[in-house]
Amino acid sequence: MKRTPLFEIHQKNGAKLVPFAGWEMPLSYSGVTGEHSAVRHDAGLFDVSHMGRFVLSGQGAEAFLDEMIPGPLLKVPRGGALYSMLLNETGGIIDDVYLYKKGADHFMIIVNASNRQKDFKWLTQHLPKNGPKLEDVTEETALIALQGPRSWEILQQIMPFAKTEIGLRKFVEVELVPTRGVTVLVARTGYTGEKGYEIVIPAEHAEAVWNAIMHAGAPLGIKPIGLGARDTLRLEMGYPLYGHEMDEKTTPVEASLSQFVDFEKSFIGKARLMAQKEQGFARKLIGFELLGRGIPRDGQQLYSDQKEVGKVASGNYSPSLKKGIGMGYVDLAFSEIGSELLVDIRGKSAPAIVVSLPFYRKKK
Repeated sequence: MKRTPLFEIHQKNGAKLVPFAGWEMPLSYSGVTGEHSAVRHDAGLFDVSHMGRFVLSGQGAEAFLDEMIPGPLLKVPRGGALYSMLLNETGGIIDDVYLYKKGADHFMIIVNASNRQKDFKWLTQHLPKNGPKLEDVTEETALIALQGPRSWEILQQIMPFAKTEIGLRKFVEVELVPTRGVTVLVARTGYTGEKGYEIVIPAEHAEAVWNAIMHAGAPLGIKPIGLGARDTLRLEMGYPLYGHEMDEKTTPVEASLSQFVDFEKSFIGKARLMAQKEQGFARKLIGFELLGRGIPRDGQQLYSDQKEVGKVASGNYSPSLKKGIGMGYVDLAFSEIGSELLVDIRGKSAPAIVVSLPFYRKKK
């Protein structure tokens, strides 16, 4: 079992540690509901160093990566970030990834922990001879996420040279107070639906940066957050999770991710996506809320008029909405907003209704 550079801090904070994608990771510290609430109302700090980090550099890097993903990479400016996917030849999702464009010949790629080796192999297989170089820098770096409405207020305290707030889906490379003399990547991205930042740090500076953020955020209600609250936060936003809403047999069209596809450009897997867009497809990802008590879980069956019409991909109790919510794939005829379904929860039928995503919307 691998451990992140912050493992000892998690132990000292009394985290409940669990195996996740080959890593020993904190599930929670003080309880999922309290941690969830901290991120929605104040701030929370996550160790997500288990996620893979690749560096692609050298001449032809941008052209190569543009062919490997369906997103509009060429439209992303230097210092910009792009959410996208790696697709196979039949349009199936190999992984969903985040790309940070340092320049036309220099990118950082963030991938899911469970797909790290698979992604690296896939990209390496397609690299042109004498083309750009791909490096796996996961082990020599750490990745932490500061999320919540007070995140910038906290981050400013350890970014002495920050004059303006970082824009959405932008990043900067700067020195932090604990890393003086060493630059880190600070990106305005995240997986919670709140204002937030993800920070890539040399492994040897991870503890110092974590401690500095926790110290700066202490008067503002910051808490360390585990994978449990990370899941409830992303589910409330309708954000997909690989292995649940996405896999190699599922296309972005089926997964309701067409907004991240540039159908005007060339990319691996495009033919299947175009065919689905023009000819239609059989199933679709939907969001649903339970109308009564109960907590839906992945793999449970979805019914209509005693006929199975789909399965739950992700389900949980929403701390913000105080009800059971979930996402699932259903036959297209049952995907309309307002459609009523039944969820088989341990042999009992729980009424549910199809709703628009995200489940959680901030009050203005």
